[in-house]
This record gives sequence, structure tokens and C-alpha cells, in this order.
Amino acid sequence: MINHELSLVRTAEIIRDDFDEFHTEFKLMTSQAAEIFASRSFVKGQQLSITRLDLYRHYVNRTEHRVQEILEKKIQDRATWRLLKLKFAELVSERRDGPIVESFFNSVLRKLFINEGIDEEVEFIDFQRRVLQTNPKEPVYKRFYLGSDNLETIWSRIIRSYEFTFQFKDLEGDIERIAAAIRTQVAERFGRMEDVDQMDMIRSVFYRNKGAYLVGKITKGNIQIPIVLPLVHFEDGARIDGALFSKNDISIVFSFSRSYFLVDSESPVDLIHFLRPLMKHKNMSELYASIGYNRHAKTVFLKELYRHLNISDDRYVSAPGIKGMVMVVFTLPGFNVVFKVIRDRFGPTKNFGRQHVIDCYRLVFMHDRVGRLADAMEYEYLEFEKSRISEEALHELLVECSETCYVEGDKVIVKHLFTERKLVPLNLYLEMVDEEKGREVVIDYGNAVRELAAANIFPGDLLLKNFGVTRHGRVIFYDYDELCFLDQINFRTIPPPRNPEQMYSGEAWYTADENDVFPEEFSAFMVPRGPLKDAFMEHHSDLFTAKFWRGMQELHKQGQVADFFPYKRGKVKLGFSI
Repeated sequence: MINHELSLVRTAEIIRDDFDEFHTEFKLMTSQAAEIFASRSFVKGQQLSITRLDLYRHYVNRTEHRVQEILEKKIQDRATWRLLKLKFAELVSERRDGPIVESFFNSVLRKLFINEGIDEEVEFIDFQRRVLQTNPKEPVYKRFYLGSDNLETIWSRIIRSYEFTFQFKDLEGDIERIAAAIRTQVAERFGRMEDVDQMDMIRSVFYRNKGAYLVGKITKGNIQIPIVLPLVHFEDGARIDGALFSKNDISIVFSFSRSYFLVDSESPVDLIHFLRPLMKHKNMSELYASIGYNRHAKTVFLKELYRHLNISDDRYVSAPGIKGMVMVVFTLPGFNVVFKVIRDRFGPTKNFGRQHVIDCYRLVFMHDRVGRLADAMEYEYLEFEKSRISEEALHELLVECSETCYVEGDKVIVKHLFTERKLVPLNLYLEMVDEEKGREVVIDYGNAVRELAAANIFPGDLLLKNFGVTRHGRVIFYDYDELCFLDQINFRTIPPPRNPEQMYSGEAWYTADENDVFPEEFSAFMVPRGPLKDAFMEHHSDLFTAKFWRGMQELHKQGQVADFFPYKRGKVKLGFSI
């Protein structure tokens, strides 16, 4: 009995210590972002982001093996894990990062019980519990009061408090323009600058790709104005590239379609509690993912899902839109997420298997999503209440996904699925809006394809139904089964017919290998004929040429990193242009 007790304590300590080792390395990697931005080593920054994504899996695998060595025959004994959960909870009860450590425990457990559903007795999935804000010795933000100083003096102090190691090209001018923009915002919302109580700025800088972001809020009583200052580092010095104040603009900066930030914070939980009021419509799971804690985000997502189910009578239904040949998609009408399950058999034009689809989704996870690819979370062995699933959706799951879905009592077990944010399919969106709105989104559809190409991504299937529209009117690609890197494709120009018979035969007069793509053919299906087609051609006719795609391939061969900023540069005029 004593030995068993000791083994439980030792196992709990190993899981905790391995998490601490993981988190130390995670933070060490994250801290490199400051030097990468300062030295403009943007290719190195991309590589760092990819390496950091794989770090968690490495440590979970290592911890699993260590736990097996200690527990031996009791490794699959759920009674042992119930006791182990209690021991572990005691170990981490006072930690500021307690919820994130608990998620690491869950990850190790799921590796060992991979074929079983969620069990609250052995996992940290307390759907009723709310994580309270911790009380760190040093807040994640720094507070600045106006006092007798003018706004320019305060912002000079704020910028210098970050102790940047690079030079600004015109910091004094940037600060003057920031101050002017803030005065305008305050005048619109509060009245006078003197009415402002304080400005709180997060101590950590949010780094991603070529950008760095300072995040904070301006407060008067219970009213807050969020503020995000994007920084861009050019060869001749850094510039403050604008100022964002609207919750919509800031939400896009933290979008699910962007890669995760590199932000070094001593207390991620407190960081999220600071950010959430600035973006109240954004789920906590999405915010955790945005700062790099994507595995903890999966745990938080389940809490959000079950909380919604507990307070609603929603039933899972088939997702609207044209049914795909690869995935069965279902959703809850009142919940902003879709669930995607791979079919047993694909349509005749899909000459690949299940593992290829999974690999494509994992490629998106590891790649820079540039604001045009929806983040997807991968789950195994999730349980759904059978009574909450509509007859149509249940029939489709059990018939089309019988290798993945089965009924067990009053539960439907799904052995594998992906979740994504719910979007309006682009083809349906165009049917719902007027011509002006349709023109805007069709142009952005072309921008999405163009930006994916700049990120070395070829979507494969460019049909409208494979793209969705966010609540901000932004077009996102979300169907990944034919997605690949540009360098895997041979973009060709259609050769001219040799004679009239070939021209009028109605059949292709040219041969094509498996990876050959003819961009001229895109015109027939990307946008239907009419005013929307005209608008698309006005802005994006070069997408129908092999020259455009080959040019993109050449840029990637040269190792160039394209510019992808999550805001409209120049939208917030500060009196300068970049």
C-alpha cells in the first residue's frame, strides 16, 4: 500500500516536472521572437514557430513512457488514475498556470486511454468549474496615469518601457501621431482626455511573422477602449504602422485564421483574462490558441461546448451548404463551430485515402495560415448524446462514417473528428447579399487565393463552396483534402490546338500528368458569369495565368517571406504611409 502510494506521488511529480521542462523550453523558444524581430530574421522566425508547435507532442510522448515505467501493470487501471488525479490536483492547486498543467495531465492520460471517451473522474474536465483569475506578484500589464504629463510624454515612456533593442526610424513622429489618434478616439467615446483614468499596456510583446504588436486598453470607469499598436521593422528602422481601436479590428488580429503568436508571459491565464474583455465575443479557447497554448485550448473548448449544451436545447444538425465528398459536417445552430468527420468512402474524383486527409489538416496546423486558413482542432473518441442529434445528421454519420462512428447505449461515439469555426459557405453567402456586398467578397475571394499562393499554398479545389465568409466579411479557405505546397504543382499554359478538329471537338487536345494544373481552366468555375465575374476579372485576371503561379513558385525558391498583416494598412491614418 505504501509502495503504491509512493508510486502515485512519484508519477504525479513526473507529470508536473515534465510539464515544467516543456514550459521552460516553450518559453525559451518564445523569448527568441524579440531578437528575431530586432534582427529582421523572418525566415528563422517561421522555422521557430514550426519547431515550437511540435514541442508539446514530444514531451507528452516522453512523459507517457516514463509513467508506464512506474505504474507498470496498473497503467490501465482507472481506479489508479482517479487517485492519481487527486494527487496531481494537490500538487498544482496553488499554481498560476494550474489549468494549463491540468491539460498536460489530460494529454498524457489520453495517450494511454486513446480508445475511450472523456471521463471526468480521471480527467480535468470540470465543465461546471470556472477558472478564477490568479493573483500574480507582478500583473501582466503595466499601468500608466496621465497626471500632469501630456499624452506624448506618457507614450514615450510606454514605448521605452518595452526596452526594444532596435532603432525606430522616427519614434517622436510616430508618438505624435499615436497621441493624435488617441485624442480623436477619446473625444468620440469619453469626451475629454482629462476624463481618462488610466492606460494599461500588456508587458509582453505579441510577435508573429514580420509584425510585433503592443496591446492594451484606455479606461474611464467601466468603459474601455482597446488599443493595439502594430510595429513593422524595415531595413532603415522600425515604425509604428498604425493604431487599432475597434473590437472588430482587434479580433481580426487575434483571428482563428492566423498563426499563433509568440508572446512570452509569466502567467498565460492572467494574459487571457486581460484580453477577453477586449474581445468579448471571442471564445476563451480561441484566445488560448492564439497565444500558442493550443492543446489547452482543446480542453477549454470542450468546457465551452458542454456549457452550451447545458444551457440550451440545441440539437446537432447537418451543416448547411453542398455536402462534401470527403467529410460529413454537422453543427449546433447556436454554437459557432462545425464538426467534421471523414467519410468511409470518397467521391470518384478523390483518388486518395483517409490518411492523406489527416495529413493535409496537420499540414495546415504546422503552416503559416496567413489569415486565410481556418484553424482546426483534432479530437479522438468524443461522445455525443444520441438524443441531441437530429435524425438526418445521425443517419448520415452512421451510414457514411460507419468506420468512425457507432452507437453505445445513449451515446454516439466518434473515434476521430476535426472542429473548425463556423463560416457561411461562400456560394450561399453570394446568394444572400446584394451586388455591392457580393462584389466586395468576390474580390476578397481572389485576395484569399493570391495570399495563399504567397504563403506557398495551393488550395487544390477552388470552388466557391470550399471557402467561407467570417462575420467580418473576410474569405477563408476551409476544405483541405486537396491542399498542397506550390512546388508540388506543375503549372502549365494550355497549348494551342493543332487543327480545327481539335479546336471544335469538345474534348481536351492536350495531355496532362497527375500534378499538371492549367490555371486558364479556373475561369470556368471560380465565379459565375455576370457582374461578379466582371469584378473578379478586374482585380484578379492574372490568377488564370500560369505566369502568376510560376512567379510565386520562384519567390518561394528564393526564400522570400511575404508580408501578411492582420489589418488594413492605412485604414487608421496616423499621418504617414509605409
